[in-house]
Amino acid sequence: MTQFGKHFKQNRTIVMRQRKALHEILESGPTTVSAISEKVEFEKPVIVWNLLSMLRWGEVQVTGEEHHELVYGLKEV
Repeated sequence: MTQFGKHFKQNRTIVMRQRKALHEILESGPTTVSAISEKVEFEKPVIVWNLLSMLRWGEVQVTGEEHHELVYGLKEV
């Protein structure tokens, strides 16, 4: 199974825990995937998958670029 397929087969409860953890990290300010991966036990592809989903649903936004990496932050309402 591809990495993409694995993300679709995740349990909803696990996905919600992952997104809650990312949201808590982003509450302290915009950051990169690399910085997030140092704070959580998720692999980078899982972090990216969740950030892209959160981006799609308007929870986060790209706020800039740092060392050739996108910086993500919570979207202000």
